[in-house]
Amino acid sequence: MATSSNRRQRAIQFTTPKVSDLVIVETVDSSKHVSSAAVADDTTYGTAHPDKNKFPDFKLALIRNADSDQGQFQFWYYVKDRENQDDYNWEFQAAGGSSPLYDTVVRTYVLLRSTYEESTPSLNSYLPTVDSDPFTDAGAPNAGFDTAYRLFDKRQVRSGDQSLDSLYVVEQRVYVKKVPIRRIQIDKQFDNPLRLKETIFYKDEIPSKTVLFGTTDTTVAESNSLNTANTFKAGETAVVTNTVPNPDTTNIPFWGTGSFPVSASNTADEFGLLCTGRQLTDNFYAIREEEVVKTNSDKLIKSYFTYQNYYFPPVLDFMKTENWKLKDGGQDPIIYPVYKRSGYRGPTKVKVELYWKPEPWTDGELTTIVPMFPEPLVFRTPIGNVTVPECLHKRIIVKATTGTNHNKYSYIGTTWDFLATNYTDWPDSNGIVAQDSQRPFRGGYLREKITAYTPSSG
Repeated sequence: MATSSNRRQRAIQFTTPKVSDLVIVETVDSSKHVSSAAVADDTTYGTAHPDKNKFPDFKLALIRNADSDQGQFQFWYYVKDRENQDDYNWEFQAAGGSSPLYDTVVRTYVLLRSTYEESTPSLNSYLPTVDSDPFTDAGAPNAGFDTAYRLFDKRQVRSGDQSLDSLYVVEQRVYVKKVPIRRIQIDKQFDNPLRLKETIFYKDEIPSKTVLFGTTDTTVAESNSLNTANTFKAGETAVVTNTVPNPDTTNIPFWGTGSFPVSASNTADEFGLLCTGRQLTDNFYAIREEEVVKTNSDKLIKSYFTYQNYYFPPVLDFMKTENWKLKDGGQDPIIYPVYKRSGYRGPTKVKVELYWKPEPWTDGELTTIVPMFPEPLVFRTPIGNVTVPECLHKRIIVKATTGTNHNKYSYIGTTWDFLATNYTDWPDSNGIVAQDSQRPFRGGYLREKITAYTPSSG
């Protein structure tokens, strides 16, 4: 049906919560003048509204037929740049179980295509705010920005409104509240609470490494002033200068594992702290720092007593010599061992000590294991043989002689000299180190020292 020229020639549409954001729809009769159609066809989008006094700054954004049957009338849509969009263009989503990890604000802007610049505002810039925003920190609206929120992502979308799409682009700007994500996890092996945090860094800002967890963390920036992207590229060459009390080392790798004090008030005990990272987007990175193990000043994690099978050899006290006289004259020597202790093999009380540090222990730091090496005593003569099984013993000197009136042998004497074994008796109450070994563990090295204690004879 044709649109009558007597019908209303102008319509006003409100497109946003701000009354001033209007769309002016003019009904144009393209058949009244011969040139009118040509004028309609040649008028470019962006042309100012003919009534500059009543509708200043309004631009032609869309022309379409008002009558699909005759094409006599056209709708001319005029819009203007939207101002003060921050008053109403936000969507807020709080962090939660099913929500993002971070509080998020999405602002949607309608921007003129001809002046649009992809780089403005830059990523990682602050969130613009107004006094009425309910999600900002106290005092932040007065400054015009909330510095806790950073621009994380920008998305260009079509509005779905034909009156806008020709002249304008719709951009959604995603701001996240840039706070560390923290977690407490229990070390199931050693029953210690361990802290973890993950922090977002923009590619061009200088990242920092946590060297002390606390109510307020102590962080140190990358020492070579590398930005985040280059810190990831640098790998092991990225370093920080450790300034916390009682540091093990001054210059330490940015990545990997190091030892740091438990707290500012307890610099003797330490945590092993592992620093890793991952790239989230082309522009943002996440640095993850977690306590992996807790030690004391001696690098000891824990110690405990238990029982393990262990062998303690018999201990020889001396060799007894007795001379047995022969009926036909002379004598034969009888030599036999007298033991101080019998041997023992079985459950033995041991102390297990577990240590940890980022770098391996040197040979000089590990205990040199000196096991007990028992040795047998064996000697043979025509007049007698003696075999003493493996045992611990001091230096043993055995002498034997036939005597002067032996019925078979003329006089002869001999001496056997057996050197002492490395242990001449079981270890004292301090025990014996049965094992002192290390292996890679949680980014560092776990040392296990086992001390076996001498069993009681009752």
